[in-house]
Amino acid sequence: MRQNVKLSICIPVEKGSQSSLALVQAMFAEPANPVELIVAPNGEMVAELALLQEIAGTDRRLRILPIAPDTIARSDLWLGTVAAASGDWVCLVKPEDMLEPELATVLSFVEEDMPEVDALGWNHFQIDPEAPRHIAQSVPIPIQHHVFEIEKTAMLEAFFMWKDSSNVPKAPFGLFHGAIKRSLLTAIIENSGPHGWQTPLPRHEWAARTILFANKLALSARPMSAANTPLFQPASAPAAPYGQPFDASMGVTAAIAEIQIRVLQDLGSEWAGCNESFLRACMLDCALEHRQQAFNAKAQAYFGALRSFGGGRLAPEFKPPYLPEPQPDRRRGLHGGVFLVDRFIGNATTAQEFYAVARSILAPVFIMRHAAEATKAA
Repeated sequence: MRQNVKLSICIPVEKGSQSSLALVQAMFAEPANPVELIVAPNGEMVAELALLQEIAGTDRRLRILPIAPDTIARSDLWLGTVAAASGDWVCLVKPEDMLEPELATVLSFVEEDMPEVDALGWNHFQIDPEAPRHIAQSVPIPIQHHVFEIEKTAMLEAFFMWKDSSNVPKAPFGLFHGAIKRSLLTAIIENSGPHGWQTPLPRHEWAARTILFANKLALSARPMSAANTPLFQPASAPAAPYGQPFDASMGVTAAIAEIQIRVLQDLGSEWAGCNESFLRACMLDCALEHRQQAFNAKAQAYFGALRSFGGGRLAPEFKPPYLPEPQPDRRRGLHGGVFLVDRFIGNATTAQEFYAVARSILAPVFIMRHAAEATKAA
């Protein structure tokens, strides 16, 4: 086992993923950075694998796992990658994402100031590399940069009851673009029942289980990463439990609902998330589909599911609007607690390019500790 590893960064490489070299090089730019990177490669990345093995030969912080079979499920690939982690904290990102190189320093602050916290979350930049340039878009960059504890009850409501959600819950915790202590990771895996890890969207199952099993949660107002986030594509999944009608073939909102149901069934609890907030999330998920035929199919699937669940009481209120293209957002500058910038600022197309620009705007990591102390004093 490696000594003094503050953070294990897990990088499962799925088929069709882009290169992880830029992420690896960014995290290793500082020779003393107490991190390890665990790459789980696939058979497509022959040329990149040779370069990674060359890096691993001179820097023991990089670990390359055996090539996973092409048929491995995404959840199993993630579980296998995190099983190799030896750091005090664990985080998972995709190869084409970017993570704050000084995240381990932030985690040291958290350990010293909030020793009971075992899950750190942040709002990461979600960048669609295929976003149309002719439609104006804004990306919010928070102007605050402190770390603070957040009530677990509030996050349970946000995730499982869809409070104030968009088409996905507003609960920025979990393994994916979040950091959890190894003790919490172990508790999550040990308490996973027969309904667990059968989803094509493991990021949301990790979020659900993190919020449920975490001792204390802390949130960084400063973003710590950027994710390459193309539009969700409907996916096939194992049969939904007990005939519930929501699944990943419909859309991301339905996929998360199925995860919620599975996770709660593992704990012997019933799902109570089919409420007005969930209804709005379903309608927004449909409104984000801008192809008429696909919109019609998605809306019909959601309507059928809502009609067959809970006596169909919400189905009559399901009236999603069709928008032929994304709505432009031309706002720029300070708005409340965020600084709105152009999605393509600095000609950034990918998540890695966007984070490189945004990092020059974000507060430096070294002052985050002082911001937390000032918040306590106030």
